Amino acid sequence: MLTFAITTTTKLAGISLHKDNRLLGEIKIEVSRTHSTTILDQIDSLFAWTGEKLDNVENVLVSIGPGSFTGVRIAISVVKGMFYGRNVNFYQVNELDSLAYQAFYSLDSSFLSQDNGSDENSKIEIYSMIDSGKEKIYCAAYEMEASKEKLKQVEDYEVIKLEKLLEKLDNKNKKIVIIGDAGINYKEKITGTLKNKVLFLTDDRMRISTATFVQIFLNNILEKSDIFQLKPDYLEKSQAERDKK
Repeated sequence: MLTFAITTTTKLAGISLHKDNRLLGEIKIEVSRTHSTTILDQIDSLFAWTGEKLDNVENVLVSIGPGSFTGVRIAISVVKGMFYGRNVNFYQVNELDSLAYQAFYSLDSSFLSQDNGSDENSKIEIYSMIDSGKEKIYCAAYEMEASKEKLKQVEDYEVIKLEKLLEKLDNKNKKIVIIGDAGINYKEKITGTLKNKVLFLTDDRMRISTATFVQIFLNNILEKSDIFQLKPDYLEKSQAERDKK
């Protein structure tokens, strides 16, 4: 079973190829320009380096956002062009959900290696945070228990200013794990407000890996879609749409 995963939602694009539960290859690239200038070359390189063929792909996992309006569309357009008419299974991946699961899968090592000050909380909240620029954040909250294998979303997807989000988090009486590029970009402000209440993953786990998409898929968390249902999830209107008013 060959599975291809892709995201171009943020500045860091990622693609990976997996055979069953084994990672064959993964490429991550951060570009200052649009991902459309590099992503097809990177995909060609991935298949060439792994010795696999496009015809052998059975499952395609694609991020539908939220994130960059242009970036989200690129990944969806790429997989539609590559796999149209092919007998493959498509799965839409919400990037906020996948970030939360990446934190969840990482907690055994990264969470226990940090001083959490107290063991009173069997539950912690995971906040996925994607930077939309100018301190505007795409986010959602999730809850986990040590005995559970899945996450429960406890706060809906939203677009919120960083200052307002930090005010909300500061009123919570529990540990909070932050994941996502906003956690990197605004780490100083976040720690300045939340202090020892907040925990961060190691830097290499803060931004999404498409290998997490596959892990979620193998755990039967993703729902099957089809090529015609693949649509961006922006969470907000584009600037062009707002300017029409």
